[in-house]
Amino acid sequence: MKVQIEGNVFLESDSLQFIIKEYNGNVDKHGRELYKVHGYFSTTNSAIKYLLKMKIMASTQHTLEKLLVELERVEQSILSNISV
Repeated sequence: MKVQIEGNVFLESDSLQFIIKEYNGNVDKHGRELYKVHGYFSTTNSAIKYLLKMKIMASTQHTLEKLLVELERVEQSILSNISV
């Protein structure tokens, strides 16, 4: 599975885990896309919670109300793209 969350951030999986990766647009000398791993998770729920934490840490909102609206939008976007 490889689901685009937002921009260049993806939720991917292998046979054991879910992985949050952020691709930087560069490739190595073998032509493979380069990325930063933000975390490895055993469930989609734990990955989603981490994605929301990432959003909170990066937010530029100045009120709690605006932050909650932004987080709700992100959460709905994530959930609509994941079929569990």
